[in-house]
Amino acid sequence: MATPVTRRAVATACLVALCAFALVGNTPTAAALTVTVNNVRSAEGQVRVAVYTKDNWLGQEPLARLWTPAKGESVTAKFALAPGEYAVAVLHDLNDNGRMDYRLLRLPKEPFGFSNGAKPKLGPPEFEDAAFALGAEGLSIAIELRG
Repeated sequence: MATPVTRRAVATACLVALCAFALVGNTPTAAALTVTVNNVRSAEGQVRVAVYTKDNWLGQEPLARLWTPAKGESVTAKFALAPGEYAVAVLHDLNDNGRMDYRLLRLPKEPFGFSNGAKPKLGPPEFEDAAFALGAEGLSIAIELRG
C-alpha cells in the first residue's frame, strides 16, 4: 500500500532541491591552463611542470603538477584549475631523480623556467614575478627553458 505524500514532505523536497541548485550555481568552474614548455634540448628524463599559489610557492607541494617524458623541442601540460592567481615552475629533470641538481655555488645543473620569464636572482624568483591571473575563459602560456 502506498504512503500518501504530505504537503510537508513536498515542501521539504522542494527546499532540498533549491539548496542544491544554489550550491551548484555558486561552485567555481574550472578554467583550462595550457602550459607549453619550449627549448627542450634533450630527450632524456622528464619535464616536470608545477603550478603554485602564493601560499605554496616553491619549496612546498605544488597545487598541481604534471610529469611528461621529454620528447621533441616542446611539451605541453594541461590543467583544470579554479580561476585565480598562479605561477608555474618547470624543471627538465634530465636524470629523472625527482629534484633539481646543482653545480658548485648552488648553480642549477638542469634546465628550468618560470612563468612570465621570471629570472632567478641569487635564488628562485619571487612569486609576484612569475604570477599571472587565470580567468574563467582559460589561458595558454609558454615557458622557455634556460640552462
